[in-house]
Amino acid sequence: GLIMSRARKSKKSAGLPHSEELEVNARKFLEGCDAWSLAAMQSVTMEAKSFLVGMAVVQAAVANKNGNDGSKEISVKNPFEMDATRAVAASRVEEEFQIESWGLVEGGHDYDRLNCSIQIHAAMALLQSVHGTSVQ
Repeated sequence: GLIMSRARKSKKSAGLPHSEELEVNARKFLEGCDAWSLAAMQSVTMEAKSFLVGMAVVQAAVANKNGNDGSKEISVKNPFEMDATRAVAASRVEEEFQIESWGLVEGGHDYDRLNCSIQIHAAMALLQSVHGTSVQ
């Protein structure tokens, strides 16, 4: 069967293994963030349960401040470009799929939707304040 999480002998953390290159690039990205961007990154990443969504949100704010995407190798447009609605939608994909399959739990899923939107909008507002970008 498929193993979704496993302890790795070479590393202390558990989870799916990632390439060394991915880990180096993620570390490099995080080390290049200021304290405010790291706070926003943590908030979005924890709410979205996705490092990539958090990174895209922070990267969009920094790119808008600098007038570019911050990297020469990647020419793909950032899907969020400080659009909180898209970031919220991306972070809700798995739970919305479960709701469609199994139904909505009132007082649970509806509050999760609201909390997710609040957390991501707040993180993007912080980035807007720090980096001088605009949130839609």
